[in-house]
Amino acid sequence: MSAGALSRRRAGAGFVISCEHATARVPAAYAPLFAHDPQLLTSHRGWDAGAAQLARRFARRLRAPLIEGRCSRLLVDLNRSERHPRLFSEGSRALPAHERAALLDRFHREHRAAVEAAIAGALLTAARVVHLSVHSFTPHWDGRARPTQLGLLDDPHRPRERALSRAWRAELLTREPQLRVHLNRPYRGWTDGLVSLLRRRHPASRYLGFELEFNQAHLAAAPAWVDTLCATMSELRAEASGSR
Repeated sequence: MSAGALSRRRAGAGFVISCEHATARVPAAYAPLFAHDPQLLTSHRGWDAGAAQLARRFARRLRAPLIEGRCSRLLVDLNRSERHPRLFSEGSRALPAHERAALLDRFHREHRAAVEAAIAGALLTAARVVHLSVHSFTPHWDGRARPTQLGLLDDPHRPRERALSRAWRAELLTREPQLRVHLNRPYRGWTDGLVSLLRRRHPASRYLGFELEFNQAHLAAAPAWVDTLCATMSELRAEASGSR
């Protein structure tokens, strides 16, 4: 590749998609940990229902690499830091230390290393990377309905990230004004999580990280939102790359 071609390619933004809570599966050896409550793994505590399908749709539309979690969050939570008190659930926390260490290596560290590798690969040919971490959330919490239909979680202290999420939200509402799209709801985008870790490892000029939170009560409509989001991101590539 010539220097001129490399310069032109590095003017744009690349995309990486991840889905930390993609599945409710656990290896057979660990199934007895959850046998007391057979529905626990498939509840909102065990995984993010519908998130993997939406993440795959993002990956297809944006032609981006996708890294999916390979175990239930109740075994080990791939979106928690290794020091987080809820990294392991009440079921897996009782495992011997060497088994917990094995779970970290097999699932947690492997997933994070794969996301890091995808980001590094994207940065070889792009000025910066936009990382979308796809999640879903239960529509009711603590006896109350959650009004948010789609949450865009960012770090407001990173100006390029905040500007992009605001522009993204504005474009979404222009196309689908009935959507209840909120910034940093139902969760805050700067708390403990994979995206927060990656922000510490990559400068704001090269890494823009977002968690996307879809309300599980509206999953039937969510694929259309993904298509709108992807179309919006295509229009905002120039802004993401800093050339607009």
